[in-house]
Amino acid sequence: MKFFRKVSLILISSTLILTNSVFARSFNDTRDHWASNSINVITENRIMRGYQDNTFRPDEYMSRAEFYAVVNNLAKLDKTYTVTFSDVKTSDWYYSEVAKGIKAGYLTPTTGPLYPDREISREEVAEILGYMYSLKDNVSATNEFKDAASINASARGYVGALVEARVLKGYSNGNFYPKRSMRRSEVAVLLRSLVDKYGYPDQKSINNSKIKFGSRDLYR
Repeated sequence: MKFFRKVSLILISSTLILTNSVFARSFNDTRDHWASNSINVITENRIMRGYQDNTFRPDEYMSRAEFYAVVNNLAKLDKTYTVTFSDVKTSDWYYSEVAKGIKAGYLTPTTGPLYPDREISREEVAEILGYMYSLKDNVSATNEFKDAASINASARGYVGALVEARVLKGYSNGNFYPKRSMRRSEVAVLLRSLVDKYGYPDQKSINNSKIKFGSRDLYR
């Protein structure tokens, strides 16, 4: 009787795994994509999501606001702080996502624009994830890149940390291209690598009295 119970449990577990796998692999546009495995893992764990038309759009560039939402899912952030960006309204779908980013500390509130619909850059992604994972700055690891000097000073140490961890790399021509936009597929691959290596980041929450405002042109 115990044997049959074990077999039944195994069969049930296998069915659940298969069901989740089918769900994760149901996007119309990712089955033959180079990043399909990472997309499956990241969507199955509800860190990123697809669209209502059953697509993931892996080759589309990700906006800043979309990336903030992904980071908040990754760290399961739920605390918020009042948003003062001039181009973020309470009616915007990403208002609460920006509010969470401020409270967590990876966004600095200003009275200027955030440009939430602007495409997220490689250096911005590295800076936010490096901060959320509390990685140790490693500026020297960026010296291998020909364009290292063009990496924003606030991001360079985190870029180096991610490069050293082998979850982020440059291009075959020796450049990092810090200002280049990131595609949804690239973000999925990076997130999967980080979760595989470090697990999920701890929730961060800054005391309201310690939140300092930045200059109006901080996000230009």
